[in-house]
Amino acid sequence: MILDARFYDLIQSLWGGFAQAMRQHGAATPAAPPLLLQLRGGRAESPGWFMVQAAEFDPEPLTVAGLRVRDIYAAERMVQALLDLMLSEMWLDLTDEGYVLTEQGREVMGRMQVRTAVLSQITLPLTERDVAWLEQTMRLLLEASLQADEPPGTWCLAHSRRRAPAATASAAEKIFQYVADFNAFRDDAHMAAWSGYDVMGYAWEAFSLVRGGTGKTAVSIYEQLAYRGYTRDEYAHALTQLHARGWLEQERPGSYFVTPAGQAVWDDVEQLTNSYFYRPWQILSKKELAKLESLLIQLRDELGK
Repeated sequence: MILDARFYDLIQSLWGGFAQAMRQHGAATPAAPPLLLQLRGGRAESPGWFMVQAAEFDPEPLTVAGLRVRDIYAAERMVQALLDLMLSEMWLDLTDEGYVLTEQGREVMGRMQVRTAVLSQITLPLTERDVAWLEQTMRLLLEASLQADEPPGTWCLAHSRRRAPAATASAAEKIFQYVADFNAFRDDAHMAAWSGYDVMGYAWEAFSLVRGGTGKTAVSIYEQLAYRGYTRDEYAHALTQLHARGWLEQERPGSYFVTPAGQAVWDDVEQLTNSYFYRPWQILSKKELAKLESLLIQLRDELGK
């Protein structure tokens, strides 16, 4: 069994099943959510995601610098603009320390949590014994991950765990949060891996698009990533810098492809990401890893049917 991005992707694939199961149990909110929550839905750079972060930071205030520790790919001005937009809706108040939740903001947060409350009604499509084993194993892996050294550290994971349900919560509630927690630790691992190359977040994301073949020019990258808040000129500058490093070469002026040196960097970052992420998994035997994989696949395939 190879511990690489595919096992992480398997864990994240549970989102779809949980979403379907919640819909089947009446998780749809009768009233439409506030318009601001619908803005840029599904993006990290959105009021909805910032409200999730507010729950993780609470009672600490939100700041541009704090949010960009994890949302490192977003421009500072975009994060600032969204916080100010939420301020204008009176969801946040501004203090000397940063943006803090208001009573209106807490009411909005409560409405966002209505859907996840339905999780307590969901019976997972596994035997009681397997559910207990899966919940315990995922929790033990996350507890081991919280002890991770630098790198990668646990900034994202520690904040995500602040939203952990009570010990008395159902297995569905706990596992749903565990999926988010593994996502957070993967962010810790990946950011630690590529930041060792002293490259800005938006430049690394541009490099990723060139390497993946979905973006070769500053214009095409901007068209895919405009929601991050950077300009065409900034992406053009990033590509120029990556070219100067030898990671990219031009097939024609302004259009780039990855060089062998750039591919070597990419491969190193992928290896480091997996190494950081899976290091805590050494607490499991090969037999336990195989069982974990089997139960995750079964849960993914059956959840929400």
